[in-house]
Amino acid sequence: MMNKLFKLILVVEILLISGFASHAQLVNPNATIPARALKHQLDSIYGKKIISGQCDDSYLPYIQEVTGGKSPALMGYDFNGICPSQGGNNDATKAINWVKNMGGIVQFQWHWISPNADGDFYSGNFKLGATLADTAGLSYHNMIRDIDLVAGEMKKMQDTGIAILWRPLHEAEGKWFWWGYSGGDACKKLYRLMYDRMVNRHHLNNLIWVWNSYGTDKENWYPGDDVVDIIAWDYPNYSGSNSSWNQYQSLFGNKGKLFGIGEDGKLTDPEILSTQPWLYFLTWAYMVKDPTQKDGKNPKDWLNQVYNDPRVITLDDLVPGPKAKAGKGQLLFDYDGNGSESVNLNGSASTTNAGTITSFIWAENGTQIASGVSATTTLALGVHSITLTITTSLGVSKSANVVITVKMPSLSLKKLCTTSSNEANLGNIATNAVDGEAATRWSSTYSDPQWYSIDLGQSYSISKVIISWEVASAKEYKIEISDNGTTWTALATKTNMPSGARTDELTSLSGSGRYIRMYGTARNTNYGYSMYEFEVYGATTNGIGDPVHGSLNVFPTVIGSQRLLAIQSAENITKGRVMIYNASGICMMQENFSGKETSLNLNNRFTPGLYVVRLFANNAVSSRKIIVE
Repeated sequence: MMNKLFKLILVVEILLISGFASHAQLVNPNATIPARALKHQLDSIYGKKIISGQCDDSYLPYIQEVTGGKSPALMGYDFNGICPSQGGNNDATKAINWVKNMGGIVQFQWHWISPNADGDFYSGNFKLGATLADTAGLSYHNMIRDIDLVAGEMKKMQDTGIAILWRPLHEAEGKWFWWGYSGGDACKKLYRLMYDRMVNRHHLNNLIWVWNSYGTDKENWYPGDDVVDIIAWDYPNYSGSNSSWNQYQSLFGNKGKLFGIGEDGKLTDPEILSTQPWLYFLTWAYMVKDPTQKDGKNPKDWLNQVYNDPRVITLDDLVPGPKAKAGKGQLLFDYDGNGSESVNLNGSASTTNAGTITSFIWAENGTQIASGVSATTTLALGVHSITLTITTSLGVSKSANVVITVKMPSLSLKKLCTTSSNEANLGNIATNAVDGEAATRWSSTYSDPQWYSIDLGQSYSISKVIISWEVASAKEYKIEISDNGTTWTALATKTNMPSGARTDELTSLSGSGRYIRMYGTARNTNYGYSMYEFEVYGATTNGIGDPVHGSLNVFPTVIGSQRLLAIQSAENITKGRVMIYNASGICMMQENFSGKETSLNLNNRFTPGLYVVRLFANNAVSSRKIIVE
C-alpha cells in the first residue's frame, strides 16, 4: 500500500517539478527524480514551517509515547560501523524502510573512524594533509576504500528509489574530528574528492549535499556553491544580533541555499520561525529525553508541545489522510487566585484530503472535556496534555496533542531585575529569567562569582524558589534576601549540585525582604551561569502593603463598569513603569509610563476587590489603593 502511495506522490512531484525547475535545482545536474522531488518538497516548506527530525530511530517509541503518537518527519542515520575493522552497518536498510514504508525523509552523516583503523573519529593518528599529498600511499588507498564502501550502501538506496540528505565530514570547522585536524584546505579537498567519486564514478544521483558550517564563529571552510545544496548548523545560537541565522544570512544569504539545523539538543522553539525560518531540526539521539535523565535536554511537556505545534512538520504531515491540529501550546497564569483558568481550544487547522471532518473530540487522560472545532473549558492549576481526535466522514480518525499549562504567577514574574553581568552578543538578557517563558534564558559571563537580583516591589515572606537551569548550571550558590538591595541574608545554600540542565525547587524557606537574588560561587561548566526561569513564591508581609502617595494620583479610586483608570504624576517622568497588584501581591498588569499622565483599561482579570497601583520612576516608588467593583 505504501509503495503505491509513494509512486503516486512521486508522479505528483514530477508534475510539480516541471513548473519549479529553477527553484528546485540541485547541484548535481543528473539528480534522480526522487532527489528532485524531495528538493521541491523542501523548497515548498522552507520559510513556512519547520521539519521535525531525530537522530537514531531507537528513540522513536519514546517520542510517540510522549507526543500522543507523533513521529519525526526526518530520521537521521549514520554510516559508523561500515569500515572493515568495525563489523558492518545496517542503516541503509533502516532508511529504505523509513522512506518506502513509513513515508519519511532520511539524513545520513558518517562518524568515520581512522581509515587506517588506528583510532576513532577523534583520533589524531590519521594525517589527512599528508594522505592527500600521497595518492599512491596506503592511507590514501584505505580512505578511498571506505568512501567506496559507503557508496555501495548509497547505491542500494538509489536502486530502491529513495533520496538522501547527505551530510559528510560533519562539524569539520570545529576541528575535533580527524577530517578537521589538518585545516580547511585539506578538508575542502576531501569533500570535493568525495563528491567527485560518489557522483562521477559511482553515479550516485540520489544525494542532496549538506555542508556543516559554524558561520563566523569559526573558520569558514565552505567548499563551494557547486557541491552544496543545503547549509546546516549544529547546535545553533538563536539569540541576539550575532545569532547563527544572522551569520548565515551574512555569509551565505545570496547563494540560494536552504538553511537547516544538522544537530541540536533542545528542540527548536517554533516561535522563532517568523524571523529564523530554518528548514528542519535534528535532535541528537539521547538529548530528546527529559533533563531528569542522563544528558536529556527536553522536558516531556516541551517535547509534546513542539511535536504538536501546527508550525512543525511531523511524519503524518507527509502522507495523505486527515491531519489533526490541536493548536499551539498555551501558558496561562491564574491571576485571580481561584485555582483555575478558562481555556480556548481551537482545532481549525485540522484538515483532510478525503471526505470531511465530522467530529472534533477534546479529551484529557481519556476523559472527554469538550467537543467541536472550537471549544472552551476550564482547567485547574497544573500541566495539561489535551488530545484532539478528529474523525472523517469515511470513518478515519487522527489525534494530536496540545500542552496547556496553568500556574500561579511567580512573585518575580516580569519584575525589575539586575545582574552582575550578561553574556555578550547572545541576547540572553536578564529579563528572560522572569518572563514566564521556558524557552528563553539569561546567561552570565564566564567567571565567579555572579549574581541575579530581583526587586519584588514590596516586602514578601518567601516560602519557595524554583530555578530552571540550562546546561551551564550552578554547582554552588546561595539564595539571599534583602530589605534594601545592599545588605543580604542567606535563605538557602546549595553545594555540590549535579551538572547538566536541571530544575532546583527550594521549599520550606523562611525569610522576608523586598529583594531576592541568586549568588553563584561555582559553575558546573566553563561557561557562565544560565537560567531559564527564576521563580519566587510567598506572601506579603504587611497585607496588601501601605500606600505611599508620593507624586502619584489615580482617578477614580473606585472602578465601576467603565474599567478605565487615569494615572497622573506631579513630576514629568522620562522613563517609568506602572504596575497593578492584587490583594495577594500578584502583578495583574504593567505598562511603561512617561510624561505626566496615562490611562489604562482594566481587563476582565480584575475581579471585584482591592488593588494597589504602583509607579516606579526616578529611583522611587509611589503607590495608591483602588477598589474594583
